[in-house]
Amino acid sequence: MNDNGFSRRRILAGALGTLAGVAAAQTAHAAPLTASTASTASTAASTADSPVTDGGSSRPATIPALREWTARSGSFRIGPSSRILVRPTDSHRLRSDAGLLAEDLRALTGHAGRTVITNDAPQSGDVVLDLRARDTLLGTEGYLLTVGESVRISARASAGVFYGTRTLLQLLRQNTTVPAGTARDWPRYAERGLMIDIARKHHSYDWLAAHIKDLAYLKLNYLHIHFSDDEGWRIESRDGLQSPEYLTKDQVRSLIELAARHHITVVPEIDMPGHLGWALRSHPEFQLKDTDGNIAPNKIDYSIPAARKFLRDLVEEYLPLFPAPYWHMGSDEFLGEAEFLKYPQLDAYAKDTLGPTATAKDGIHGLVNDFNKLVRSRGRTLRVWNDTFTPDSLFPVDKNVVVEWWTDLNTPIPSTNPVTPQELVTEGYTVLNASFYPTYAYPVPSSPSPATPRAMYENWAVHRFHGFAYFDDNGTGFPFHDLAPAEPGNRGAAVHFWSGGSTTWTEEQTAASLFPRLRVMAQKTWESAPLVSTYEEFEPIVQQLGSAPS
Repeated sequence: MNDNGFSRRRILAGALGTLAGVAAAQTAHAAPLTASTASTASTAASTADSPVTDGGSSRPATIPALREWTARSGSFRIGPSSRILVRPTDSHRLRSDAGLLAEDLRALTGHAGRTVITNDAPQSGDVVLDLRARDTLLGTEGYLLTVGESVRISARASAGVFYGTRTLLQLLRQNTTVPAGTARDWPRYAERGLMIDIARKHHSYDWLAAHIKDLAYLKLNYLHIHFSDDEGWRIESRDGLQSPEYLTKDQVRSLIELAARHHITVVPEIDMPGHLGWALRSHPEFQLKDTDGNIAPNKIDYSIPAARKFLRDLVEEYLPLFPAPYWHMGSDEFLGEAEFLKYPQLDAYAKDTLGPTATAKDGIHGLVNDFNKLVRSRGRTLRVWNDTFTPDSLFPVDKNVVVEWWTDLNTPIPSTNPVTPQELVTEGYTVLNASFYPTYAYPVPSSPSPATPRAMYENWAVHRFHGFAYFDDNGTGFPFHDLAPAEPGNRGAAVHFWSGGSTTWTEEQTAASLFPRLRVMAQKTWESAPLVSTYEEFEPIVQQLGSAPS
């Protein structure tokens, strides 16, 4: 998503000296934060026995932590005669979830847990899955878990049942005998997950498939794949744009099917009108040229009608491949503010299409809105990055576009900076917390180093937004931009792994970097009261629960 490797990191490295001087003049600095428990959107109703909702140690170890748990007497033990029971009326909607649980039980415990469609009462060691929960607070992803001689997982929708099975797997990983109790559990945020840049560094089908299973193990439900950039085009193209290493369309279909079975939405990103360096190798006639004839090899001149058709054809080619309700077009880091003056054709295009008061910068928003109309005509919602959302824009992006907020500063300095998350929400947008600090990760060594998992765990909550102007692991520097903890316009957050930079990591190194971050993200976006207050205490839980069993 960034020019010349990882430009978001490069921008920060080049701007640190200037930012330090600006930061010194600020009156509102972000002080280092202490760990705190973020409030949930709803207040848990009371049960006959007092549930644990305050981070108490009586809850069993899970990631994310259970929202409510009441211990009971007795225990459940998985064994060779254990079955997975599904009522006939639920069999159509739960057959896939029951099958996945059987596979995972076999991998984890060696016991197959065969699925039985029946209304019969469970026997000792059985697991019952049903859709009879009536608790509206559970929504579509919450569940009730009752552990006794048998286990019952009830929910209002199949996703809730599935997440209940992930909790059961985490409990069984610790011991094949699980202490009895009841749990009532649901997430705070609708979108919880991972963005992975496979454009700059190819990631194999097997690597992505394994991470889909691991995301689901953590109750994460969102996988954003950055397919294209200057360094590569990692998805099969009918026009031959793909890099030497890429995913075939059949592989992508298989990943989407695997993700759907695990209740994960796959969101594709084909970044435009910047970050098109690889594609424009095949179409140099569309490369942006300034008044002196200098070429910007990774930016497309969308004032050319054939160039706009080229972009549209790309979207039309890939939209049918992805059944997800979203399409991500990037739209970030096209030109610095002063650079627009070098391209009078972009100013003329904006005035021709939007009106005589439009500027070249407004033309980006016009392009975004054109593609919003296209994807909405195909039943999709458009998503973009936030850096073009500046207060000087006369022609705003449509309010039904989802804005992924990653930065509060534009470079070069001086520049008109993006509006805050609160301003976006007030204007009617929904946002995703894609803050550079601390959701970004990338290969190291680099400057600056990405925020650590400790910083994510101890200094951050999903309603806190922070750009790339930070000077230490506490986020000290420019201030955080907070939304209200219960703000409905905040969709959630994801870990963002960018594969560019001076070091090309192996898949194993990327996985090692992501492993703790995804676990912190799972806890933060579920937003139940954490079991422990420090990352040092959280690490043993991370190691204890491991990865998805299969």
